[in-house]
Amino acid sequence: MTAKYHLIIDPELRDELRDLYARAKADPNGPAAKQFEAVRLGLSALREGREDEFAGERLGRSDNHPDLRDCAEIKIPVVEEFNRRGRPMGPSHRLTYREFDGPTESHLPVRQVVAFAPRKDGEIFDVTATRLGRTKGVALDELDHLPTVRPATGPAKEAGRPVRPPRMPLPPDLAQAFKAMEGLAPPTSSAPPATNQMPTAQRSTPNRGSARDR
Repeated sequence: MTAKYHLIIDPELRDELRDLYARAKADPNGPAAKQFEAVRLGLSALREGREDEFAGERLGRSDNHPDLRDCAEIKIPVVEEFNRRGRPMGPSHRLTYREFDGPTESHLPVRQVVAFAPRKDGEIFDVTATRLGRTKGVALDELDHLPTVRPATGPAKEAGRPVRPPRMPLPPDLAQAFKAMEGLAPPTSSAPPATNQMPTAQRSTPNRGSARDR
């Protein structure tokens, strides 16, 4: 399908995907190969704007959670998980991402893929928050213009919860990473999704002065 977004991969996620690719090549039938294939499908969905096919939804914040109002997730089945009654618990893993304007009007919008991790025990949200410099219970002033959705599961989740993240202006560090992609060939299906055909965002220091406890 036609790409609708450029992808930028978080540097730590890129390293994780390179490791997954190496382990998948060494053991094509092992768990790393299954994870790698799941990530590959997820990245393709984000690049092509098919997040609704993966039960995508926007993240939020609360006093007991980090402020992730500018993020969204897609849900990816990797391993089967069951509750105490033996019922399936749904997709085991998540990909989290943010969305930004393209660097110019002639460019596609940009999606920064932040983390790939299990859903269990909220690991994906902890990893995402750490990589974005977010702290549990601390709201960010620069996100106050965004509507808040409460982290919730099951029937407690809001009806009509947005699927995609809000589109934000492209920050300088991601704009710089995007420049690194200019002139590179597009990624092929045979190449690992974390090779130099996708730029890595330089990790910027969060602006702690723009956050406040709530």
